[in-house]
Amino acid sequence: MNLAADPQRRRCYRLLLTWLWVTLLVLGIEAIAGWATRSLLLFAEALHTFIDAFSTVLSLVAVASAQRPLGREVWGHGRAEVAGTLAAVSLLGFTGLSLVFTALSQLFSAVTSSADAFRVALDRPVVYLMVVLLALSLAIAAYAYYRIQDFGSLALMLHTQHVLGDVWLSGVTLVGLIAIWQQQTWVDPVLAVGLTVFSISSLWQVLGDQLPTLLRPMAIAPEAIAQIVTQIEGVTRCVRIRSRGLVGRQVWVELHLIIHPEFAGVAHIVGERVEAALRLQYGPLRAQIWVEDAPPNQAAYLQYPQTEWTEPESTPDNWLEGG
Repeated sequence: MNLAADPQRRRCYRLLLTWLWVTLLVLGIEAIAGWATRSLLLFAEALHTFIDAFSTVLSLVAVASAQRPLGREVWGHGRAEVAGTLAAVSLLGFTGLSLVFTALSQLFSAVTSSADAFRVALDRPVVYLMVVLLALSLAIAAYAYYRIQDFGSLALMLHTQHVLGDVWLSGVTLVGLIAIWQQQTWVDPVLAVGLTVFSISSLWQVLGDQLPTLLRPMAIAPEAIAQIVTQIEGVTRCVRIRSRGLVGRQVWVELHLIIHPEFAGVAHIVGERVEAALRLQYGPLRAQIWVEDAPPNQAAYLQYPQTEWTEPESTPDNWLEGG
């Protein structure tokens, strides 16, 4: 199953991808504007926008991963997700601490020195630009909120709730920029510190809400599956069992069968019986079944000493997949 086979999920993926590009565009403009105007508040808002982009990426991964029912990424957080999360948190932590130290340094200089410690200089076009960017972000968030019920995506819902829940921070930023434009330059470091602190709280909420969507919990206990499978004629053992999904709606199962050598020629029939038994017990189910022969026991070695016995490969080449 792929994205093309599910139009609803494909539209959700496209919406999130468009949202990501818009967020990255806003992030770039805010960073450039902050550099040009030396505004710590704009840098702090860019940091907050980066968290929104990170949230969008997590939602994209969650939507796309659901279409890989038998890949390694569906069983938990893959190395890519873990590495990406660590990199994002490290970058945000370093940038946030740098902003806070710079803002506090400016405030300390303003208190201890008569010289103008606030170097920010905003013009009217910058304020207008931020109004446009805020309106653009709100427009796409409102559209996503309007289409949540149609898409039925938990990842999209969590991301939309996060963005709309933090919209007041963008409003505070806009008010602060207007105040700076009116020569109230002390507002810049003060609001930069406050926005950075709230951004850390926002990041923690994103990690708590969206990372679990990348984790596919076990649907059926391996012991229960093994008990059913080993009752099928020809099956000696069942190992490396994995499952995910929701019992009664759709379950994906991956398992390795050890079958008796006498049933090697009818391995596909054994696999079909295993899948039928699992489907009878748990309802709609898709299975990927790997089959390998059981090694002969010690009595066989003693009874036929001239026979060349071969050990099964650790990773079998023969497998059966049920739809």
